[in-house]
Amino acid sequence: MLKILKVCFSKKLVHIEINNKNLPMLEALAISGCRGLSSVAGLCSLESLKLLNIKDCPNMQFPLQPLPQQLRQCIISNCPQLHEWAEWQQSLIDGEDKLQEFDKESYDQETLDALSDDTDDDFEIFNEDEDDNFYDEMLDMAGLLASGIIKWTANKLSSLLSPPIGSSSTDEQSASFRDLRELQRTLARTQRSLNALDERNIRGEAERLRLWELQQFAYDAQDAVDEYRYQLLRRRIDDQNNQGQSRRSRKRKLKGDKKEPEPPPIKIPVPDDLAARVRELLKKFNEITKEWDDLRLSEFDAPIREEDYDIKISTTSHIGDFNIVGREEDKENIVRILLSPGAAQRHMSVLPVVGMGGLGKTTLAQMVYNNERVSKYFKLKGWVDVSEDHFDIKAIARKILMSFTGKTCDIEDVENLQNMIMAQVEDVKFFLVLDNVWNVEKKNWEALLSFMECARLGMILVTTRNEAVSKMIGTMKSYDLNLLPFEESWQLFKQIAFVFIDQNMHEQFEGFGRKIVGKCGGLPLAIKAIGSSLRGETNEETWKDVSDSDQWELPPTEKDPVLPALKLSYDRMPAQLKRCFVLLSLLPKGYYFWKEDMMNFWMCLGLLKQYSSCRHENIGRLYFDDLIQRAMVQRAESDEKLECFVTHDLIHDLAIFVSQGDLLRINTQYFQEAPKKFRYLSVVVNSSDHRNVDLNSLTIPRGVRILKFVNAQDNQRCSSKLFSSSINIYIPADTWPNLIQLRALDFSHTAVTQLPNSIGDLKLLRYLSLFQARITTIPESISDLHYLRVLDARTDSLREIPQGIKKLVNLQHLNLDLWSPLCMPCGIGALRKLQTLPRFSIGGGSWHSNVAELHHLVNIHGELCITGLRKIRNVDDAQTANLVSKKHLQILRLDWSDGVCINNCSHSSSQNDVATPELEEEIFESLRPNKNIEELEVVNYNGYKYPSWFGASSFMNLGKIILCQQSCKFLPPLGELPQLRMLSIIYMTAVEHVRQEFRGSVTTKAFPALEELEFEEILKWIEWSHVFQDDFPSIRLLKIKDSNELRYLPERLSSSLTKFVIKDCSKLASLPAIPNLTTLVLKSKINEQLLNDLHFPHLRSLKLLLSRSIEHILLDNQNHPLLEVLVISVCPRLHSIMGLSTLGSLKILKINRCPYLQLSFDKPLPPQLRRLTITKCPLLADWLEIQSSRHQYQLHEPEDGWCEEQQALAELNDASEDEQREEFGLLSEDENGEDNDEQDHEQSEDEELQYGSDGSTDEDE
Repeated sequence: MLKILKVCFSKKLVHIEINNKNLPMLEALAISGCRGLSSVAGLCSLESLKLLNIKDCPNMQFPLQPLPQQLRQCIISNCPQLHEWAEWQQSLIDGEDKLQEFDKESYDQETLDALSDDTDDDFEIFNEDEDDNFYDEMLDMAGLLASGIIKWTANKLSSLLSPPIGSSSTDEQSASFRDLRELQRTLARTQRSLNALDERNIRGEAERLRLWELQQFAYDAQDAVDEYRYQLLRRRIDDQNNQGQSRRSRKRKLKGDKKEPEPPPIKIPVPDDLAARVRELLKKFNEITKEWDDLRLSEFDAPIREEDYDIKISTTSHIGDFNIVGREEDKENIVRILLSPGAAQRHMSVLPVVGMGGLGKTTLAQMVYNNERVSKYFKLKGWVDVSEDHFDIKAIARKILMSFTGKTCDIEDVENLQNMIMAQVEDVKFFLVLDNVWNVEKKNWEALLSFMECARLGMILVTTRNEAVSKMIGTMKSYDLNLLPFEESWQLFKQIAFVFIDQNMHEQFEGFGRKIVGKCGGLPLAIKAIGSSLRGETNEETWKDVSDSDQWELPPTEKDPVLPALKLSYDRMPAQLKRCFVLLSLLPKGYYFWKEDMMNFWMCLGLLKQYSSCRHENIGRLYFDDLIQRAMVQRAESDEKLECFVTHDLIHDLAIFVSQGDLLRINTQYFQEAPKKFRYLSVVVNSSDHRNVDLNSLTIPRGVRILKFVNAQDNQRCSSKLFSSSINIYIPADTWPNLIQLRALDFSHTAVTQLPNSIGDLKLLRYLSLFQARITTIPESISDLHYLRVLDARTDSLREIPQGIKKLVNLQHLNLDLWSPLCMPCGIGALRKLQTLPRFSIGGGSWHSNVAELHHLVNIHGELCITGLRKIRNVDDAQTANLVSKKHLQILRLDWSDGVCINNCSHSSSQNDVATPELEEEIFESLRPNKNIEELEVVNYNGYKYPSWFGASSFMNLGKIILCQQSCKFLPPLGELPQLRMLSIIYMTAVEHVRQEFRGSVTTKAFPALEELEFEEILKWIEWSHVFQDDFPSIRLLKIKDSNELRYLPERLSSSLTKFVIKDCSKLASLPAIPNLTTLVLKSKINEQLLNDLHFPHLRSLKLLLSRSIEHILLDNQNHPLLEVLVISVCPRLHSIMGLSTLGSLKILKINRCPYLQLSFDKPLPPQLRRLTITKCPLLADWLEIQSSRHQYQLHEPEDGWCEEQQALAELNDASEDEQREEFGLLSEDENGEDNDEQDHEQSEDEELQYGSDGSTDEDE
């Protein structure tokens, strides 16, 4: 009874035998990606066969026999050996009735999907995703990308030249198709011949010129084919729009209904202009190869073969993270120098660390920068990656200020920059790392130092390769970093290369490995690179080839500066990975970038090989992780804790070396020196003096494929908001026609405010980034960009999405800002290939999007935030959205409001936004997500109850829930969720009691995995009860904030709870029994009785903050026998602390901003106290002086105690806004309760009295 048979991606399959006796009901046969398959016997006997689809089977051959009579559709794609067979079959039906269309109505959508090629394209004549299949490598490095393009174009032509049998044919069209086939065969031979060439045989200028001409020929051929395919795309979209006019009158389908059948494949002739271009290309090819025998045409040329790339990525948690070997002693030496008494005697010191590239200077500087003793000694630290040939004092000053403050800086005036830096360093000890300084003029260096001359002590660590720079700027003897000794080099190599090899093979390859390490010369980067390229290699011949390679004997020169080890590592990359790596040369040295951005570039340029049904994004991640594993890309230290990446300078040199020819990266100040010919362009702005980019000054040739503007100013963290200086872009009107072959256009971090209508002329564009640009609207002409796959519009200035976006049928990633006041048109639902859609805004009226449009967007991955749910008027629309089908969604946000920023939309709507609570309940019930959801956030929900599915145990992966601004009277039953780890309930207006309903119907342990629970602004909350003994077995953190009506908590909470934060719960008189509570934070309005009745035997840290009512604190060692850390901050009415001297375990005491606090002079400090910090407590000045003179011997800490202290204080931090403002002294007098006469107290506003060893001298203190 088998009706459908699909065979795909089998490398070993050579022959298939089928017959009607065994498969009498077979109606559809699809064979795809079987590159070894040569024959299918019995095909003509299948009497029920209606659909035959054969693709990517280059060796397939059929005998010249008629096809089954019932066959309605035959599609042959990328099968060059079947061309003659297809023409013969075509001749049999010329003049007769054409083959009928395959009746897709008789099959459900799931079956049709199974018959597809596991690609996202709707077209049967060709497959858009094939442009990701770049394969064979051209040995000449300059032709690397062009070589892949030849393969792409040949394959695509093969697809175009195998139209469905039954299409019309004329003599003229037959001639056009013959020319196209000739071009396809020509490209195949060109590719094969280029692969056979040895770069050493192409030494003459004439040969190199011909090779360059071949590369340009390949680009032009691909452009011709791409433009024809664009016409097919546009024709198909127009046909669909025409058909859609009649569909709109039909009733909307509900979830579970069959999808409408796709229209039949397009059959249009070869356009005259394409035919003419093909003839011109063939003529051009013959001229190029007239004297090149290797490229003569041959009737027996084999088809282009595909190179296998078996990606092997380790499953370690941090790919590419290597243990640092051999630099511990260097780190200790530098730390000792920085903290030496001699250094402390100088006002400003500069310590240069000098060494050749790849020695690990940056790694060593990071080790020093993060050292505990250094962090303790210097109150202010900063890190600046200079990485520029030009020492731009203005740009570096901005980077220093941003690193010191952690805030953006858009100041252009040097004097203002100087004043702000001086304000930061005045009277403090600071440590600054200037990494990778190439050159600097003495006057600029002295000017920069003058910005920091008011510091109490300044220490600047500079890493450089240039000894002349070291001698000019250093005030201390330079620290020369040496090569690694052999044994340490061997240890580093072993931990990388032999990590996945068993002991026997380890011993087998050790001789080769030691030989390779010896040739690396003790250079860590070289060892990492070559070791990574051999990771997991089990072929002895490969080890021998690497160890005996002639490249080891070729020293770097001015023209060829790349280290042999890096070249060998590059040579061992698969061709696909090489092409991805080469594009890194478009970024400047030291530039931080995101993985996703680079992956999208690769995808849109067709550099990712398709593996069966694997998503391009997953393939891109594999490629990227492979580059990390090969030490070609490394993780960067990001101040915002984002996962950013960077290439080492020497790796960057390698990328530039292998990309010579078609790729150009140019700084704005050097436009006049630009070459005349290039295909990939990045324009770099790294100086504020060249922020206005006028492309009038740069001649851009026709045929450019990438135009990327790189804002390298302040790029230390790759986070959008830290790019303080935008760049202004001007593209003259007469330049746009030269950009019509663009595949990628990147305006990220620029001041672009609008796009011209001519953006629609870039018909081959796949990638458009407006990330953090200043654009407010996108022109409607963007609807002509049918190839577009990535539209990155993450900018908070964007107000509206163009209505024509629905025509971008290939769009896969539509990145939108979550916080922008965004207006979204109807038609988004037509973009069925969408995989990224973080924001979906519902509006009222016919112009705006409707939630029902989400029905077909089943491939959305990652995050989805739906705003404007209150505008839904029909529950059927919410049901049609079919969120339960979005199985790839991980994060779902449901917002009944219009989002954070309200948009004053110009598209009027007569609908009233006021929905009843009952309607909202029905809508919420219909928005059930898929069981795979991991995070769920609900905002501004006004229903009285939660949906029946909310909290169901079937949501096995749901780990985080946020409920914000709700009107329900009872909390949802969440106790049954098996993996819920974080729960935040914020601003509930009607909840008075939290009881059994919160647990749900669970009979055993409720909330089995919950680790963090937060209640905030539960305005009418009085009581929390019905917490049983086994509930919350995993909870670590509980926060209850701004609930001033709360009176009762459960008598007992879980023994796993270790941290409890309470804020503004003035009516709460007692706390539950918590057996193992170690950290307690009490903030703002707290009942004094609660504080004085505390009894937690295991409590180690206690913090009282922002309390304006507490006047007396009573502490007792009997109630707090293990209390080690006590912090009391911003308590303006506090007068006394009793029992302080009895706390036998107290080690850290910190009191801040308690203006009326007095302590008894005759009560000694606790004997174990190691650190005492008193800040802005004027009445404690005399007491502190007496205590310090009396007990100075005990105010010390062991060498390793600083880290422990910082961890203890960090544990007390609640990370809330008020606490951060308190930490930096930003609270107003009204907020912290201080009286206006406090300024008259003796102690100044900025004075801090602190005792306890921090590594400084007595004089410094």
